[in-house]
Amino acid sequence: METKLEELRKKIDKIDRSIVILLAKRMEIVKKVGKFKKKNDLLPLDNMRWKKIIKTKKGFIKKIWEIIHEEALKIEKSV
Repeated sequence: METKLEELRKKIDKIDRSIVILLAKRMEIVKKVGKFKKKNDLLPLDNMRWKKIIKTKKGFIKKIWEIIHEEALKIEKSV
């Protein structure tokens, strides 16, 4: 019989898999955004959009968003 802890950890693992899948999908769209920006001679960083997005985030979510954004910019610059 599974313990409560094992049950909870399985739920966390399932959520973690979903997060990874969603992040991968997000980065695929980021590549398309990067190609669009390059084709239309736009800079990878839209500072006004970034400021608008980040001001709504707090605590560790803000830190996570900053990491996601940093990786997205790397991808946009590389396409």
